[in-house]
Amino acid sequence: MKRIAGLAEKIRKSERSVFLIRTAGIVLAASLVSIFLNQNGVMKENILMVFLIGVLLTGAYTAGYEYGIIAAVVSVLMFNYFFTVPVHTFAIMNPNDVAMMFFFLAASFISSGMTARFRRQLLIAERNERTARRMSEMSEKFINVTGKERIIALGLEYIRENTGYDAKVRLAGEDETEDSEGGYILFPIGSMVQKIGELKVYTRDRGIGREQEIFIRAAAGQIGIALDREMIYAEQEKTKLEVEREHLKSSMLRSISHDFRTPLTGIIGDCDLILNCQVADTEQKDALVRDIREQSVWLTRTMENILSMTKIESGADFIDMEEEVVDDLVHDAQRHVIGLRDHRVFNVSMPKELLIVNVDGRMIVQVLVNLLDNAVKNTQEGGSVSLNVSYRDNKAYFVVEDNGRGIEKGQEEAIFEEFVSNSEKGADQKRGIGLGLAICREAVEIHGGSIWAENRREGGARFTFWLHAKTAKETENVENEE
Repeated sequence: MKRIAGLAEKIRKSERSVFLIRTAGIVLAASLVSIFLNQNGVMKENILMVFLIGVLLTGAYTAGYEYGIIAAVVSVLMFNYFFTVPVHTFAIMNPNDVAMMFFFLAASFISSGMTARFRRQLLIAERNERTARRMSEMSEKFINVTGKERIIALGLEYIRENTGYDAKVRLAGEDETEDSEGGYILFPIGSMVQKIGELKVYTRDRGIGREQEIFIRAAAGQIGIALDREMIYAEQEKTKLEVEREHLKSSMLRSISHDFRTPLTGIIGDCDLILNCQVADTEQKDALVRDIREQSVWLTRTMENILSMTKIESGADFIDMEEEVVDDLVHDAQRHVIGLRDHRVFNVSMPKELLIVNVDGRMIVQVLVNLLDNAVKNTQEGGSVSLNVSYRDNKAYFVVEDNGRGIEKGQEEAIFEEFVSNSEKGADQKRGIGLGLAICREAVEIHGGSIWAENRREGGARFTFWLHAKTAKETENVENEE
C-alpha cells in the first residue's frame, strides 16, 4: 500500500516538473518575441498581447489554472522590467502602465481559469466516453452469453479488467463463505422483481473511485439482467417440458383407452355369443375362441410394451442381463406372433455358428416379436415375411423384411418415436398405440446396439438391428483359458 502511494507521489512530482518547465519555456519564448518586436518598433500595448497569448498557451499545455497564474505574474514582471519606463527596473512611473498590467492580470486569471475548467471538462468527457464504450461492449457481450457460470465469469472478468479489483458473486440461497482477502464492498444484484444475489468487490481497504463505482454498479446490473433472463428461460423450458409431458400422458391414455376398447369389445361380444348359446356349430365356436385368444394376446402384448417402456425409462439397473442363445430367442419370438406362419409366407435364416449374446432375454424376444408383428400388420394375406440372422465383427445382425407397402418416405427415423403409429390398417391388423418400435430402439440401444429402418428396392420394409455377440466356440475357449 505504501509502495503504491509512493509511486503515485513520484508520478505527480514528475508531472509537476514537466508543467513547470513548459510554463518557463512558454514565458521565455513570449519574452524573446516581445523583445524582438519592440526592437522593430512595435508598441508596448501590442507586446502585452504576446504575453497574453503565452498565458493562454500555458493553460492549454499544462494541467491546472495555477500554472497560468504563474505565467501571468512572471509575464507582468518581464513586461515591467523590459518595456515600462524606467526600463530594466521594476519601478512604474506611468499610471497607464499600471492599468494595462492590472487588466492583463485580470484577463490572464480569467482565461487561465476558463482554460483549466474547459480542460477538466474535456478530460471528464473523454473519461465518460471510455466508460460508456466499455459499458456498451459489456452489454453486447452479456446479450450473447448464456449459462449462469459463464454470465458470472464474464461479469467478474470485466470488473477485474476495468477496475483492477477481484470480485465474487454470491447468489440468493447460497451459503456465505468466510473471506480471507481483506476488505470488500457489497453491491446488490437484482432483477425487476427480486434480489438475485450480491457482488462482493475486494478493495483491500483501498476504497474505490467514483468512476469505478459507476462501472461496478453497471456490471452488477448487467449480471442481474442476464441471470434474470436465464432464470426466465429456464422456467419457460420447465413449463414447456411439463406441458409436453402432460400432453404426452394425455395422448398415451387416449391411445390406450381407444385401443383397449376395440379388442375388449370383441372379446365381450364373442363371450356373449358363446354364453347365450347363439352359436351351436363347433367350428364357429372354435373360431370365436381363436378370436378371443388373438384379442387377449394382443392386449397382453400391448401391456408388455407399456411395462417394458416403463422398465427402460427406469434405467439400465432394471435390465436382467444373461447369456442367451440366439436360436432360442428367435424360436421363442416367432411362437408369439399370431398368423405369422398360417397367413404369411415366413422364412428364417440362421448362421451355422451357435451365437451367444449377453442380453435381457425377454426384452430382446419382445423386440423380435414387435418387428415380426409389425411386418405381419403391414403385409396382405399371403404376403412374405423373413427373419435373417448373420454374424460378423463380433456382432449378431437381425434383419426383418416384408413385401408390404413399406415406410412412408422421410419417416424412417420418426417411426421409432413414442406414440407414432401408421393410421392405415390392413384387413387383419389392429391399430397400435405406437410404442412397439419405440421400445425396439430403446431396448437395442440400452444393450449397446443399434437399429434402423429402410425401404427395400423390391418393395416393402427392412428393419435391421445388431447386438454384441460371440460364437459358442469362442465362449468355450474363454472358459477353458480361465
